Amino acid sequence: MKELKLIPPNEASYQLLVRKYFDKGNIREVNYFKFCHDIDHPKDMFPQYVPKKAVEEKPFYHGQLRDAGATYFDNSTSGLDVINNRFMQKRVETSNCPLDIEKRLQAQVVMKRVRIEEFFMDFDKLRKGRVTKNQFEQVLSMLNFNLSKEEFDSLTNKYRTSTDAEYMVNYHIFCNNINAVFTTYGIQKKPTAPVAPVTVENTVLARRKYLEVSEEEATEINYILEEYRKAVRIKRIHLKPMFQDFDITKNQHVTKHQFLRTLGQLGVSTSEKVLNTLCKAYMDKGNVDEVNYFDFCNDIDSPEQLFRVGRDFNHSFDYYPKTRPRITGIDIKKDVPDDVEDIIAKLRQCCKEQRIRISEFFRDFDKLRSGSITEAQFRIGLNMSKIVLSGKEFRALADKF
Repeated sequence: MKELKLIPPNEASYQLLVRKYFDKGNIREVNYFKFCHDIDHPKDMFPQYVPKKAVEEKPFYHGQLRDAGATYFDNSTSGLDVINNRFMQKRVETSNCPLDIEKRLQAQVVMKRVRIEEFFMDFDKLRKGRVTKNQFEQVLSMLNFNLSKEEFDSLTNKYRTSTDAEYMVNYHIFCNNINAVFTTYGIQKKPTAPVAPVTVENTVLARRKYLEVSEEEATEINYILEEYRKAVRIKRIHLKPMFQDFDITKNQHVTKHQFLRTLGQLGVSTSEKVLNTLCKAYMDKGNVDEVNYFDFCNDIDSPEQLFRVGRDFNHSFDYYPKTRPRITGIDIKKDVPDDVEDIIAKLRQCCKEQRIRISEFFRDFDKLRSGSITEAQFRIGLNMSKIVLSGKEFRALADKF
C-alpha cells in the first residue's frame, strides 16, 4: 500500500482497517484477497456491466458437447459486433431447430460412420422394428447426438406407431430415412437410377455453425479478400504458417484477436467494420471467439489464385495412370564374343560398376560347397546378378568352366 500511496491518514484508521482482515487468529497475516474483493467492484470498473441472473441450466446428455450440431441461434446475428463482444454485449447462444433435425443427424452419421440400427437391436430382441419412447431417446443419447427435448418430441411424434399414451416408436423407418444419405433404397427395381456420391458437403451441418451474413456484407467480403490476395501475391507471403504458430493443437482455428494480429502483419489497412464482417464470415464454431483460418488461407493463397492452375489442370494421370502396367519389350542380346577372356573382362567390369560379388548368387545352389553346379543353375545365377549375356557368350563360358 505504500507503493500505491493508499495508507490511511492516521494510525488509528490503519489499525481499524487491518483488524477487519485478521481472519487467521493472529495479528501477523492479513487476508489481502478479501480486501481486493471489497475494493475492486465490477460495477465500478465496467459501468454497463449487468450481473447475470441465475438461470436454470438445460440438462444435456452424458458425453455430449453443448454446442455440437447447433446450426441456429436464439436471436439474429446479422448486426453483431464480434470484435468487441466481450463484457458489454449479450452473449451469443446457440440452439437447435427441430425442423431439420433429420438432416443434421444424417450429417453426423456420415461424419462418424456409425450404423445406428445396431444400437436399437439390443432393445428389440424379436426384431419387430419397434422400441419404446424411453429406449428410443436412450439410443440417440448413446450415439452422442446432442438433442433438446423439443427435438426428441418431434422425432417420437413423427415415428410413433399409435396414438396411445404408452406408444412405440418405429425405429426401422427412422434408420432407413437416416441411412438414405448413403444409398437409395429399392434400387434393384430401378437399375438405371443414379445414386449421389457421399461428399464433404454431406457433413457441413455437423461441422459448421456459421453466423448470419447479409448480401451487402458478402459483397464487401469478396472485395477485401481480393485485396488480401494482391498483398500475398506481391509480398510473396506464405500465410498459413503465420497462423499455425498460434494453433498449437492443430485444430485449424485461432482466436479472433490472433486472427486480426496476423492480418495486421500483411499491411492491408482497413476499417474495424470490415474486419468485423470478415471475422463473421469465418466463425463456424457457433461462437464469436474462434476463427477458421484454414478456410481463409484456402481462399487467399490457393494454387488456383496464385498460379492460375490447380490440381484440376493436372492431366498427367490421363496419360500415365497408376493402374496401367509398364510395358517393356523383349531385350535380346546378340553379341558374338571374340574369346572367353573378352567375356570374363566384361563380367569384371559389371561386377565393379554394380559392386556385387558374383559368387553369392551361386552359393545357394551349392549346399555342400563343392564348387560345382549344373548348367541351368549357372544360367540362373547370372540372371540373378543382372548380368545380361547373349546365348553365344553363355555357351562359351559354359564350355570353358
